[in-house]
Amino acid sequence: MADNDGYKTPLARAARIMEIIIPCYMFGKAWGISDAKTVDLFRAMFPPFLIDIAEFFKRIMQTDNENIQRFFSTMSGAIVGFIVVAILALIMHLVLRDRKYIDSLRFTSVSLIPIAVLNGTLSHAIKTLVENLGSQTPEALYASTVSSSRGNIALDGFFYLTAMWFLARRTGVRRTKRVGVVCVGIAFMVIYIGLGLMISPAEWQVLLPKLQQALTAH
Repeated sequence: MADNDGYKTPLARAARIMEIIIPCYMFGKAWGISDAKTVDLFRAMFPPFLIDIAEFFKRIMQTDNENIQRFFSTMSGAIVGFIVVAILALIMHLVLRDRKYIDSLRFTSVSLIPIAVLNGTLSHAIKTLVENLGSQTPEALYASTVSSSRGNIALDGFFYLTAMWFLARRTGVRRTKRVGVVCVGIAFMVIYIGLGLMISPAEWQVLLPKLQQALTAH
């Protein structure tokens, strides 16, 4: 059973809520930080529909203040991240069946921290690509953007599944259900990758000339 007895004080309840909000923010913010120059790169690196939804929220929250707009951009991605986590938590809740939905949501969000780190790493790779476009060879850019992303996905995916297993054990989930929890995690990663996570070699062949042309134009 989930451990609910420790959340009696207001501070403890607030901590419980933050365990949901912070990982969701970390998980989704990368989807909202693109600008006009990098949005196509973000659509290639992440599932395009997630970027498009974040862009929709950004258009709703328009402002002339650059700092506030940057905040709105990250928040638009965070909103999409929360929606994805809430849906995944619903599936996890059906597997666990031993706690309230909010506890399943908390479990899902905390276990997703390695994937939140992955999303941040991939978004940083895009920023680095743009910064190094005029100073590195195409081979070096490919290695730092495409090849390294594969390793990051494998590593953080492994950490994600490991975190799910041990967090489930820590919260008293039976072994048979822990297997089900990990299966949900594997299915999530397969779907996430299948929907367009990471720039493919074919996408790279299309994007690189466009980036080089844009750099020459400036």
